[in-house]
Amino acid sequence: MGDAKLVWDQSFQLTENFRVEVKVYEVEPTEKYQEGIKARFVLIDMERNLARLLVDNHAPYGFHIHTGLPEDKTTRVTLNAKDFYEAFEEFINEAERIVKNEK
Repeated sequence: MGDAKLVWDQSFQLTENFRVEVKVYEVEPTEKYQEGIKARFVLIDMERNLARLLVDNHAPYGFHIHTGLPEDKTTRVTLNAKDFYEAFEEFINEAERIVKNEK
């Protein structure tokens, strides 16, 4: 990946039992990260200490969401996001839906 510049690093409690971790890097554009951005947004279930939702970006998928976690790490749904801000909005919407259904 070469030199990466951290442009967004945030972690916050969404609810008592769920935490969100956000990391976005500017990277040298490569075949894997063609936009020059490497992003990762994770919803963590604190009680079970595992990821429940993940958005990341890399070729050949671009921005995509892993909705089958923790059981199925290979399920991906491509997002219609033109940048990491839009991808984050979609991630938060899905994270809030998951949290609401846990109650």
